[in-house]
Amino acid sequence: MLTSDRNTLELLALLTAHGITELVLCPGSRNAGIVHSALDCGKFNCHPVTDERSAGFYAIGLAQATGMPAAVVVTSGSALANLYPAACEAYYQRVPVIFISADRPAEWIGQMDGQTMIQPGALGPDIPSFSLPQGKESLWHANRLINEAILECTHRTCKPVHINIPVSEPIYDFTQQCLPDVRKIVRIAGLDDRNIGLLAEMALACKRAILLAGQMPACMAGTLDIKGADMTVVAENLSNLSPRDYTNSYDVDWDRMQPLDLVVTTGGHLTDKRMKEWMRRNPPRQHWHVSEDGKIADLFRCQTVAIEAPCRDFLRSVPLYGRHAGLPVRKSAASPIIDRLFGKLPSNAAVHLANSTTVRASQLSSTTATICCNRGINGIEGCMSTAVGYAAANPDSPVFLIIGDLAFFYDQNALWNVDLPANLHILLINNGGGAIFDTLPLPDDRLSRRYIQASHHVTARAAAMEYGIRYLDDESQMDEFIASTCTVILEIKDWNHATRNQIL
Repeated sequence: MLTSDRNTLELLALLTAHGITELVLCPGSRNAGIVHSALDCGKFNCHPVTDERSAGFYAIGLAQATGMPAAVVVTSGSALANLYPAACEAYYQRVPVIFISADRPAEWIGQMDGQTMIQPGALGPDIPSFSLPQGKESLWHANRLINEAILECTHRTCKPVHINIPVSEPIYDFTQQCLPDVRKIVRIAGLDDRNIGLLAEMALACKRAILLAGQMPACMAGTLDIKGADMTVVAENLSNLSPRDYTNSYDVDWDRMQPLDLVVTTGGHLTDKRMKEWMRRNPPRQHWHVSEDGKIADLFRCQTVAIEAPCRDFLRSVPLYGRHAGLPVRKSAASPIIDRLFGKLPSNAAVHLANSTTVRASQLSSTTATICCNRGINGIEGCMSTAVGYAAANPDSPVFLIIGDLAFFYDQNALWNVDLPANLHILLINNGGGAIFDTLPLPDDRLSRRYIQASHHVTARAAAMEYGIRYLDDESQMDEFIASTCTVILEIKDWNHATRNQIL
């Protein structure tokens, strides 16, 4: 019988799924469930080694001889520290070894409980370390981390990795009869004939498919042959694809959507919360993510393949032609302010979007302008500074920044610049606080608005005067704002609540 610890079962099942069979087992109590289950499941060649210092090097020898990753399992505490010399050797020799440590629950570390130390990262900064979460709702997270660790062991160059498993009582509960079925994520590196054939074979049973494009720089988007791909394409304007080539994610009625066979994602962040929630409730049979670094991007909790290749090469090489999904469409009501701006932008304009409400509202309007937005972390810091720098580097093109009041005042020092670009146009939507927080189930009282929404009565008029910036404050001045030949702020103090509610 096998342990009832779900993380341990997930680990052993994924080692098997990835073809790893050589295990070095060291004695101990905290790792007893791992050791016993590895022996009892009959899937591994198990090698007993008492001294952890020797066990680490024993695993190096196994990996050298077989050409496959080998794993070594130790108990908690200083047992892991004894693997450090072997980990260093494996790193500099480029040998794929998986160091697996049992651990005490995190809440007992440093609390005078025996055999405890901080184990994640204990093998040094060069060894990727993956510490598994605990709790009934964490199995997907553990599955993803184990897949990442195993794939990283042989990604681009062989290297050791560390998997840390906190194990709670009871340790000796052996009630499971077999290893579970698990999701194995595959990495396909490059698009040679073999890999193209493999992807084509995997795609054969996928009839209903979409290509979902996230944020991309305009230079990358311009290389993609979207029309030639002959697939249903869903995107946001952050993708910088031509609006003629895709359906806006916010215009899809996801609640009426039929389940998909395949979703191919590329690019960066996606803002559409409704789409992400629908995908997680209705996971496609396959999710492929295409990126040049080949990293895992398990946005919908169902990724099956990581494709390490430029998306332009993927679209040219992989036969997915004719894969379409009928999209139930609902026309979303765009913000009149942003719609009007986008409809009048010069052909050479670039648009910078600040975060939170403004970036989401802007997704409801179509434009052919280059779109930029700080969506790496999605914070409000530096949104205006980024736009100022962009405008300074492109003096011959008008640059428009759409920004909310909190992001504007937070980054106000961006305007404290002796060389403020004359081609910078700032559309400031000031609703007296963080509009996105209106969607939270908060008490409707003064304290919530003050401390959570950061409500205020400040305008940009004084700041514009202080920095010598032209200031406009009426939507009727939109044409004047767009045509301005000096740095200008147009501050709009009302907001379309219907638009805001449908995007958040």
